[in-house]
Amino acid sequence: MTTQRENILDHVWRVIITLGIKSVRMDDVANMMGMSKRTLYEMFGDKEELLYESIVHHREKMHRVLKERADVCDNVLEMVLTCFLEIFSRWDMSEWRLMNNMKKFYPKIYERVTKTFTEQGLAGLKSILIESRKEGYLAGNVDIELVTMVFFQTSAMFMREYNIMLPEGVTREDAYGCMAVNFLRGVSSVKGIETIDAILARDQYRNIRSERLMAIMRGEADNDNSEDN
Repeated sequence: MTTQRENILDHVWRVIITLGIKSVRMDDVANMMGMSKRTLYEMFGDKEELLYESIVHHREKMHRVLKERADVCDNVLEMVLTCFLEIFSRWDMSEWRLMNNMKKFYPKIYERVTKTFTEQGLAGLKSILIESRKEGYLAGNVDIELVTMVFFQTSAMFMREYNIMLPEGVTREDAYGCMAVNFLRGVSSVKGIETIDAILARDQYRNIRSERLMAIMRGEADNDNSEDN
């Protein structure tokens, strides 16, 4: 059963994502939730704290969904691949606009949110890679600190930029799936690579293994017409 605080945060998130972050007004929130504005201020301190907590609350709910997905995975590599793709699939234009408007109109909140999400993301990915190494899926010579940072920053670029230049017929989802899979293959042991290939052969991963994407992954895309030349 949700608490009053959670109901408030959920309501504010809906306003943020549908009408924009500047549309949140303390008077409106208090009226909608059937409470006084004074009570609302007593709970959250000020509007910026309310906005920040609402955004973080939404991310925590997403993490719980990811955990549910991860709990049914057969191994740590399937877990990390599933989480990569789930996070990206949930990131749409509305959240991209939110981050840009937050940076413009509420820079302090933007800095707090970015810092929180970055710290959580890096810690989570690093933990997964360490576990992968323990289970023999990761190559022994991989610098976990470095590859964690590189992958995290690359993923952030996909989420921040909507004008990425891509080959004709390749979507941002295709490109991100290709990047995520190749990242995992690049840091994996032989056991890990075999496991990734087995995962990609399953029907539920068909959305990231189109013929075009698999050709890109194999490095064959630029040689499609080589026999005709």
